[in-house]
Amino acid sequence: MNTIQKVAHHVVSSIANDLRENTLTNIVSIAAGGIGGGVKAYRAATSGFTMLERQVASKTVSGVLKGMGEGYFFGKGAVSVVATVTNKIASVEKWFDNTKIGKGIDNAITKAEHCLHKLIGGGTY
Repeated sequence: MNTIQKVAHHVVSSIANDLRENTLTNIVSIAAGGIGGGVKAYRAATSGFTMLERQVASKTVSGVLKGMGEGYFFGKGAVSVVATVTNKIASVEKWFDNTKIGKGIDNAITKAEHCLHKLIGGGTY
């Protein structure tokens, strides 16, 4: 297994572990970031000089995806909402992980993690 594969396996495992441990917090952060990024991109695409091709849909989708990434990695988006809700969510995380829905989400994350490890290859990880 080469160095790139080792790093890729480590990144996949780290993100999967974080998603399993902080499911609700990450859902709120990703959703808030996605909504914020999509609204910002939509407003930017629909304003300005009208003779130019706007590509509103693709720019909005791009903004949503960028906002989701920022929400997950940096906690951006509706920061004040995320900050106040995060403390409340943290106390509910363990309970949620023991519900049927929580276990289902965790199992889906584990399956996706294993698929990504197989795609990366390189033997054992």
